[in-house]
Amino acid sequence: MSSLPPSSTPPSPLPEEAAILNTANLFLSSIKSKDRALMTSLILPTGSATLIRRNKPVHLTLAEVVDRIPVDSVSDMDEQIYNCTVRVDGELGVAWTPYVFYIDGRVNHTGTNIFSMWKTEGKWVITGVADIAREVEPGNRDPVAEG
Repeated sequence: MSSLPPSSTPPSPLPEEAAILNTANLFLSSIKSKDRALMTSLILPTGSATLIRRNKPVHLTLAEVVDRIPVDSVSDMDEQIYNCTVRVDGELGVAWTPYVFYIDGRVNHTGTNIFSMWKTEGKWVITGVADIAREVEPGNRDPVAEG
């Protein structure tokens, strides 16, 4: 029996997995472009968010999360996700997305998002988010997030 050589690239995601990651990336790119209307179009406004900040949970609706994103800021905000895991069961999906968050090109914090999504009217909508953020020293990446 022959075996295939190890692949240097991960397998391509299935179409629904790719669509879920696309929704997550589109939401994050709307933060970078400061496009609140696009953010709002990708969420269930009454959905929930739990943000862990300095070891304390902050509970908000997704509409409140969008409202608190500083779209009038002159700073460049860019959240990059990597090593994502996606699971799908029919119209229910979840994405585990470790990230590095940059402000003006410098690492501000790292962490992980968990996006819960629902497929409705042919598109994936974010229904919930859990997010942990770890502050890092300026110029240093967080080894926990890289693990």
